[in-house]
Formats: sequence, structure tokens, C-alpha cells
Amino acid sequence: MQQRQVTQSHHRKKNAIIFLMIFFITAFLIGRLVYLMVWGSSYYGDKATDIHEREREIKAARGCIYDRNGVLLASNETVCTISVIHSQLTDAETVIRELSNLLEIDEQTVRKKVEKVSSREKIASNVPIETGDQIRNRKLDGVKVDEDYKRVYPYGNLASKILGFTGGDNQGIVGLEVQYDKELEGQPGKILTLTDAKGIELEGVGERRKEPVVGNDLYLTIDYNIQKYCMQEAEKLMEQKQAESVQILVMNPQNGEMYASVDVPEFDLNSPFTLVDGYEQKEGATKQDALNNMWRNRCINDTYEPGSIFKIITASAALEEGVVTEEDQFYCPGYITVEDRRIRCARVRGHGSESFAVGLQNSCKQVYGILT
Repeated sequence: MQQRQVTQSHHRKKNAIIFLMIFFITAFLIGRLVYLMVWGSSYYGDKATDIHEREREIKAARGCIYDRNGVLLASNETVCTISVIHSQLTDAETVIRELSNLLEIDEQTVRKKVEKVSSREKIASNVPIETGDQIRNRKLDGVKVDEDYKRVYPYGNLASKILGFTGGDNQGIVGLEVQYDKELEGQPGKILTLTDAKGIELEGVGERRKEPVVGNDLYLTIDYNIQKYCMQEAEKLMEQKQAESVQILVMNPQNGEMYASVDVPEFDLNSPFTLVDGYEQKEGATKQDALNNMWRNRCINDTYEPGSIFKIITASAALEEGVVTEEDQFYCPGYITVEDRRIRCARVRGHGSESFAVGLQNSCKQVYGILT
């Protein structure tokens, strides 16, 4: 009898342990399920969406560039990017024929891209909006027409060496366009489309869009009117003197702001890969070498001997320190002797007697030689 009671007690303990194990396992599974359905639903929902959604990027419009008075120097033009999703094509031959005709691209070139097995193949970019609308109206399965932007410069070659330009992907290449690329480029958006396991879009399900963020605008110290006037004068001077190039800088000496920076010949910002007169491709050099030479801004990339330009600094320092006054008299015989060398003035026969102010106007070596 006692042994029977011990056996029953043992079974009860065993059943209790099993019951507790089942209870805790069930509680854990229920807790885990609640966690996944409540707190983890957002995370796993996003994961599921990522698997079933196809993503296409929407380029952001670059920020505009203005002069100091708000004159627009660089803006954007709305264009289209045409691409093909191979898994969604139902009539490849029609797509090839239509895109070749509308985009005016060789049919063989279009065929290679259309028949390429990839998630998304770009056919053409910077397509005019009118052509994009025509392709969209054809309602060709597998063909996507997405909005895009192309950089445009309203004044062509004005300040070309300063502004620089962008490439086909709308990223800065030279000049301020590349210097401030991160500030100008903005943040791209997305077009999200639900697809099945084969990557084919589901019918009756709309697209989700994440709108792009436009880039920041850039305001320069350059003055359009001063820049335009300096450019015209530089072109006249280059023609008169038959010079290879002419550079003009206009700066506010009080704070260093640049009002104009001209380096002619300038190039057309809307066609930056076309060589202009004065930058022809030399024998033995590549076209890229010629383009790099054309894009180079001599005002900041080249070095010069100070020459007569430095006389302004010498004269300013002498006046500021009280070493000389505007009325002080000097005599220029046409040269100045420095140790054992005779350096001639621009006027060989000399300027004769002159005041400091007049000597400054004449850029006389005698006056500056005495000061130094």
C-alpha cells in the first residue's frame, strides 16, 4: 500500500513537471508570436515589402546657381529616362521597333539592350519630355518612362570656367558644379512597384512613390553685368592683339569678393565636349587633353610673374606708411640702375619730371624702383 502511494506520488510529480514544461514552452511561443505580430510587425512587413517590390530611382533636381543679384546662371530642364524590364516584356519585337523609331537609335543597339537579361536596362537618358510622352502613350509592356532632369545654362558660355558643368548622370565634373556637388545634387526619390516571384508587376496594384528632395541653391559673388562686360572686352582685346587667351579678374579689395572672372576663349556649357576655336586638338595629343585644356581656368590654375601688377601693392604700401605722397616729384631718364644692371622703362626716352600720382599712371619703373 505504501509502495503504491509512492508510485502515485512519483507519477504526479512527473506529470506536474511535464505540465509545467508544456506550459512554459506554450507561453514562450505565444509570447514570441505576440512579439512578432505586434512589435516586430513593422520590421518584418518592410522585409516582405522589399522582397516583393521593384525599385526605380527618381533623380532629384539639382539646386540652381545664381549671381549676387539673383540672375539665374544654371537651372534644370525636365527630361525622361527610358528603360526596359526584361521580365515584363510581352512583345520584344514591337518594343525594339517602337523605341528605335521614337528615340532615333540604331535598331541593333536597342535590340542588344532589350534582349539583355537584367532587372532593369537603361535604353536612353535626357530624352525630351515630348518623346517620353509618346513612348508612354504606346503602353508597351516592360517599358518604363521615368522623369529626369538635365542641367541647362541660359547664357551659354558666360562664366563657363567658373560654373563648370555636369555629366550625363547629373553629377558635377569641373568648376563650382563639382566643388559644391553634395550641396547641389539633392536626394533622389523612388518608385516602388509590387511584383510576383518572377518580377512581373501585379495588376490592379498602384505604385508607391518617395518624392525626391531638390538640391540647395548656390548664390555667387559674381555679378552678371560685370562678368558680361568683362567678357566682351576680353574678346575684343584678344582679337585686337591676336592673343591666344585673355584673362580678367574683378575683385572687391575690401573683402576679396570676386565680381567677375573671365578667361577667353570660353566654351559652351550646354555643349562642353565640343572643342571651340583656340583649343584645337594638337598633333600627338588626345581629344581629352584638348578638352582638359579648354576647361582649365587659367585665372586660378596658371602662375604668373608679378610684373607691373605688383606695382599697385608697392605704391599702396608706400602711401599707407607715409613714405611718399601723391605730390612728391621724381625724374625718369628712361631707365633705372639696379646694382650693375640697367633696367629700361616702358618709355625708352623717359617720362622726365613727374609726380608720384603721374608716375603711378605711367607705370614708371623709376618711381617704383626708388620705392623698393
